[in-house]
Amino acid sequence: MVNPFESVPDPTREAQQIQEIADLTVKLLEKRYPSPKPILRGVHAKAHGCVDASFEILTEIPAEMQVGLFARPGARHKAVVRFSNAAVLVEPDLKNGKNGSRGMAIKVFNVDGDVLFDDHGARNQDFLMINTPVFAFANVEDYLMLTKVLLAHDDVPDSFFAPLKVDVPGITPEQKQRIARTFGVTQQIQARPVANPLEVAYFSAAPFLFGGDRVMRYSAVPAAGTKSQRLPRNPSANYLREALQRTMNKTTDIVFDFQVQVRKAGESDLFIEDATQAWSSMPRPVTVARLTIPAPQRNLDSETNRRRCERRVFTPWHALAEHQPLGGINRLRRAVYLASAKRRQ
Repeated sequence: MVNPFESVPDPTREAQQIQEIADLTVKLLEKRYPSPKPILRGVHAKAHGCVDASFEILTEIPAEMQVGLFARPGARHKAVVRFSNAAVLVEPDLKNGKNGSRGMAIKVFNVDGDVLFDDHGARNQDFLMINTPVFAFANVEDYLMLTKVLLAHDDVPDSFFAPLKVDVPGITPEQKQRIARTFGVTQQIQARPVANPLEVAYFSAAPFLFGGDRVMRYSAVPAAGTKSQRLPRNPSANYLREALQRTMNKTTDIVFDFQVQVRKAGESDLFIEDATQAWSSMPRPVTVARLTIPAPQRNLDSETNRRRCERRVFTPWHALAEHQPLGGINRLRRAVYLASAKRRQ
């Protein structure tokens, strides 16, 4: 879909970079998981669990928000939600005493309309979120640099930040500024504790179309409000899975407000091509749907549910055309998620 938002300075070069990242991603997967180990996701490798849910469009949704998935007030869809760590490896939830990025992926089943990529023959809408409002990496160029570092240094990303300490040939001042922003985002992530994945807000970070002439970022916010996140004393390696299971063993449904922040073409601070940049708080996000996770769900740790959760494929490109992913990071995700899913399955 042609849109007024994206601006790719050198489409041919970016396409080459994306293909290189996809190829390197497969090499990383094969290095991380030598046969006969099962190959996991390239990112968000560690799941805390998948839960069944319903995704209901509000009946009182404002007319100007009735776009795409939200065009039918009161419509209800079955959904599944996967909670995860955003890291590339399966590691303790709290590594070396530092917090990591946490993920929430929603798959809304059987949506009405034309989808960009079908989901094994089905028309589903995926919403992928993290617990920070922006991504750590700005664009395709920077992510290629990161991918090369991970491959060369056994998944240790520290060398990515070397230009902040010493002069590195080929690094431009502009790229150094972006690396500094990436470092700032990682510091924010490490300072943001999550004690229970059901009690914090999640954000799309990257932008998406909202119809043909507007763009959105979306979020999922606990309807009861976010809670102060106090980590358990001496947390186990899987304390987030344990918290999820403990909460889902109770009988109180968990509800998230699904919100969109919609902007118009021509606004100067949309930052379509730089995913490390936050939007201003205006206009305020509007709640357009409600995600309900019914409780109890006591089978989260069963082998059947674990296998089903691992087989799920989430990508922002499982989307209605009205919600097309935008920007370099999303263009990259189209190829890399596909390469990862193919190699994994």
